Amino acid sequence: MVGGGWAGLAAAVRATELGWQVEVFEAARQWGGRARALTSQTGQTPARVPGLDNGQHILIGGYRATLGLMQQLGVDLESALLQLPLDLRYADGSGLAVPAWAARWPAPLDLLAAILGARGWGWRDRFALLQTSLRWRATGFSCPADLSVAGLCAGLPPRVIDELIEPLCLSALNTPLAQASAAVLLRVLQDALFGAGHGHW
Repeated sequence: MVGGGWAGLAAAVRATELGWQVEVFEAARQWGGRARALTSQTGQTPARVPGLDNGQHILIGGYRATLGLMQQLGVDLESALLQLPLDLRYADGSGLAVPAWAARWPAPLDLLAAILGARGWGWRDRFALLQTSLRWRATGFSCPADLSVAGLCAGLPPRVIDELIEPLCLSALNTPLAQASAAVLLRVLQDALFGAGHGHW
């Protein structure tokens, strides 16, 4: 197998299951391809600096399969992954975040608590997002394949787009709203915010 990224490693595991003898070749010093943790140039991250992950957007849409692969290989997901409630607040405390008291609530109730408690948001902002979210859910989080995120969210207030949709789109899809696929973002929203379990990022 050439390449020790997530796809190459997943293929190697599957080939091994099918009885093949596998050898993986990777040119980089670290496994994981573009989706990996970053360290300083010395190879270590100082204790006071939080770890930095790179390329999570590469795994979007494949999270269930990735988590399944990790479990299959014996990884304890609770200890290996830092799962935090959604927090998109600014330095002044304004913005959207799942409050601590709702962090263990099942999705989408945790998101509902975040929307209702969003600091700096007017009731029009909150109602528009709730109404739009219910519409997305009613359609099964589906939309035309050629629709952009900008088109999908055209009716939302600017504050909702600026403080929720755009940060999620850029972090998850690594693409501006006008070019990003609405179908992919809806799948991310369904899995991460509206799916079973807790809405952790």
